[in-house]
Amino acid sequence: MEKKPFVTLEQVKELVKTYPTPFHLYDEAGIRENARKVQQAFAWNKGFREYFAVKATPNPFLINILKEYGCGCDCSSMTELMMAHALGFSGEGIMFSSNATPASEFQYARKIGATINLDDFTHIEFLEKCAGLPETISCRFNPGGLFQLSNGIMDNPGDAKYGFTTEQLFEGFRILKAKGVKHFGIHAFLASNTVTN
Repeated sequence: MEKKPFVTLEQVKELVKTYPTPFHLYDEAGIRENARKVQQAFAWNKGFREYFAVKATPNPFLINILKEYGCGCDCSSMTELMMAHALGFSGEGIMFSSNATPASEFQYARKIGATINLDDFTHIEFLEKCAGLPETISCRFNPGGLFQLSNGIMDNPGDAKYGFTTEQLFEGFRILKAKGVKHFGIHAFLASNTVTN
């Protein structure tokens, strides 16, 4: 895939005459086109929703554009939860995926109805004690091993500190079901910050 800038060097030189550097310049048309393509690619799945990682670009203007295309927010901190809620996201529109999570963040996530994605087996007991268990919960699964594409290794989930092992996932779901959880999600984080050429 060939990447072409959406502005020319000359246009950028004109921009810096008006706006001091540094600044971020976003391609709204490109963002909209990609959001539309993602929605179209998964249109066969009636329940599909893309969750944008707020930590990647915590810009309310961009997040609102994605909201227009049915995207939700993937939040990893109290600040991101507050931003998503302030932008009108609630309930199933917010996924809360964090690690080393303080009780206050789990409590706030429960208050706004976010779907909580547990990062660790020990979070089951902690969440139950500090905020109670919701009817819907997700758990992050770490499959271990290497994540590969046809052109080689992309990342090594087995080295990651995140997620439940296979055994913990089965045990965790068994415990959660016994405690009244009715709906379960599985989240897998296989690769990050990888580039293929």
